[in-house]
Amino acid sequence: MSSPDIDRKIAVIFATDVVGYSKHMEKDEDATLASLNACNKIIEPLINKQKGRIFNTGGDSVFAEFPSVVAAVNTAVEFQKQIKARNNKDITEVKLEYRIGINMGDVVKQGDKNLMGDGVNIAARLEALAQPCGITISKNVYDLVANKTKYEFNDLGMQKVKQNQFHAYDLLLDPSQKRKLKSQSSNTKLIAMIGGAIAAVFVGLFFSGVFEKGNKIDNDNAISTLSIPTILVYPFENLSNADDTKGISPALTESMISSLSKYIGIRVLSGTTSQHAKKNNYSETQFRDEYNADYVIKGSIQTIINQSRLNLQLVDLKQNKVVWSDKEEFDLKDIFKVQDNIGNKILKHLQVKVVTGSTGDIYAKRVKNIQNLTLVLNSRAEWRKYTIDGHKKYLEYQEQLRKSLGPKSPAIYNGMAWGIYQRIRLGLSKDKKSDIKKLVEYSKADVAAFKDPGAYALRALVEFRYVSKDCEKSKSFLKKAIDAGGSVDAFSIAGSIYKRCSDLKSAISFYKNALQLAPNDNGFFITKNLIAAYYQNNDLVSIERIIAPKLDVKDIDPVMLGFYSYVLLAKGKDEDAKKYFLKAKEKGLTRKRLSLFVNYKKVLDEFIEKLKPLGSLD
Repeated sequence: MSSPDIDRKIAVIFATDVVGYSKHMEKDEDATLASLNACNKIIEPLINKQKGRIFNTGGDSVFAEFPSVVAAVNTAVEFQKQIKARNNKDITEVKLEYRIGINMGDVVKQGDKNLMGDGVNIAARLEALAQPCGITISKNVYDLVANKTKYEFNDLGMQKVKQNQFHAYDLLLDPSQKRKLKSQSSNTKLIAMIGGAIAAVFVGLFFSGVFEKGNKIDNDNAISTLSIPTILVYPFENLSNADDTKGISPALTESMISSLSKYIGIRVLSGTTSQHAKKNNYSETQFRDEYNADYVIKGSIQTIINQSRLNLQLVDLKQNKVVWSDKEEFDLKDIFKVQDNIGNKILKHLQVKVVTGSTGDIYAKRVKNIQNLTLVLNSRAEWRKYTIDGHKKYLEYQEQLRKSLGPKSPAIYNGMAWGIYQRIRLGLSKDKKSDIKKLVEYSKADVAAFKDPGAYALRALVEFRYVSKDCEKSKSFLKKAIDAGGSVDAFSIAGSIYKRCSDLKSAISFYKNALQLAPNDNGFFITKNLIAAYYQNNDLVSIERIIAPKLDVKDIDPVMLGFYSYVLLAKGKDEDAKKYFLKAKEKGLTRKRLSLFVNYKKVLDEFIEKLKPLGSLD
């Protein structure tokens, strides 16, 4: 237990030191010390300007505390920029380079000035992990700054330095700093054991939601402004006074975060972020303003002898209301059984009602259990990226699913077909004729096995692309998909086929229906198709209305930026158009990527020609 005399708090820690300082000193001690003093005169005013405080120095290192993560990150960026400018000057005799690490965590006050503890230790480990002239931050820092700054970040995954393990991100000051490090898996099992189930307990409580009603929905307001929902798990409240129950609430909170993080269709804020929210006594409004959270999960647990009661709430921060609440009473020895029974229900609700809509519900019926559903939906999220890397990861998830279900299970037909379809579309097929044959076989087998909207929609697309290529025959399969209840994917595929069949009015309506039924359009996949349809319909006003609110979203697709730059160019805003066009190219906009959404070669050629005043995509 912690001593009551220890002064603890959550703090933002900035750590930096010089790369190769000892070698500089060996080579020229006087010149190195003079250069170090000059660099200290740069960093100290920058820290003071952002209301930071230096609490420790040691030769070439500086440790500072900041009132906010944004202040710390801005200081780091400005310091590296000024050091680079200094080193570029010919008169600089010793050109020192710095690494910087930033963390937010629990610290202990030592004396009047110094800070100690894990918060400081991990900041130092992040600094050691950083590249020369680079900045590396922890996930809890990333969670807070990603949507509040214009900086680009590179996810390094879980990393282990000495005894500390943490999720790290590089802040990219330059594209050349992008790197890939081997992720380290966690060895911590105990909390995950309790939480895996109770985390499941939480996720299952998402089981309330708005079911889809009817097949005809035409509402522009359905277009989401976020690619994936962000969830904050607020630290559970322990209502018991017994000492032997005090560890339950933190374990439940952390394991919940761990379990939810296995699903890539959501963004789960870190445990330190949760503690930061509690430490500052933030309101639900502040959860949204400070962390850009869409949902918060709150809970309390009370234990009397061996009997426990778990109370839970799911709060939709956009609607500012509790959308679900429940309680579970159980014997403490049955905690794992409670986790399994209720947790699976919660996770299914999160995946279906908060993220994927009716398409997720269809997959849930096919694959039976929550583990398989998570594999399916993770693979779907990768597929929707429509990149070579996303395709590889899609196949990895599908292989895990195949091993789980068995190679002869009808539930794998759909996933196998979509994998082949994307392989052909991305130009990765080594034997296109053979792949098309397999694609047709799998799509027909999928219909024979399930006869649901997902199977009929896939069959319609395969018929249109690779069999008869006949609009009416393909539409007959789409009708069966809609008559079977419709789904997000069924309406989205209908939009694509009707667009190719030159019925733009119906295509736009189908895409908007799909967006209405999709709680979140992960990766803006449907949105991109709708924008392309609007372009073909010469509706630039609608394109601007859709894209403009999303310009600051970190995972905005380069295709969207390409269309937005065209709209600005058409409005005579050449300078802004050029800026967004270059950003689109930096994010990977190419002719080939555009062709995935602008299907007619003539239309594509015309669009690229119109963009030529901004630059070339060839």
